[in-house]
Amino acid sequence: METEVLSHKIVFINNFKDDQSLIDEIYELTAPSYKSSMHLVKKTVLYNRDIYIIRGDEGELLAFFMVNPEKVNGEDTYYLGLSGCHDDHKGKGLVKSLYLQLMHDCRQLEKQQGKKILLWWTTGTPIVYYFFNKYAQGVQPDKQGGYTAEGEQIVRMITAEKYPEDIADKHHPFILRGIATQVNYSDKEVARIAAAGKELNVDVFEKFNINEVNGDRFLMIGYSPDNF
Repeated sequence: METEVLSHKIVFINNFKDDQSLIDEIYELTAPSYKSSMHLVKKTVLYNRDIYIIRGDEGELLAFFMVNPEKVNGEDTYYLGLSGCHDDHKGKGLVKSLYLQLMHDCRQLEKQQGKKILLWWTTGTPIVYYFFNKYAQGVQPDKQGGYTAEGEQIVRMITAEKYPEDIADKHHPFILRGIATQVNYSDKEVARIAAAGKELNVDVFEKFNINEVNGDRFLMIGYSPDNF
């Protein structure tokens, strides 16, 4: 896995929205993972400003990760957007390397500014849930789905500013019900995600009845590790 990651260069692109060729590549790359990726890609391209990508030896797109710097309650944050990997390269650590690069870059900015920068994102997969709980700092919900009073305050600010009213679960503030109703994984991807969840021993999706078919997602928060 690490050999593959190290053999490919990560490229950061500031404001990629006008790069129609890259956007078309993203449509093609994501198509096998969703029943229809058109709406998802259009929505995320409109929302996210920047992108990290990895290309193969022939220049083909292997992986991408969209991010958007934005304010929450007047404070600088990063929204972590859509990521994806070519079907033939899934499980090889490419998207993981993009997540780590973002956290590294964010940590360098924190050192310049002298303060932590909030990261926040939504996910419908145990793979992403597990990764950030393992590699990021102060992640909530934690591996068991728990959260602190401070975390709840932060996530309620995000929800109030960024999402429609009454979208948050009444019993768990980090759960958004029906937020992604037009986004469904392909049958092949559902099977892959389910297998990964078992392998990683992540059961919070079952525990809290997170149904991706219904558009349910976890809203998560965290920070870049101080040792980056």
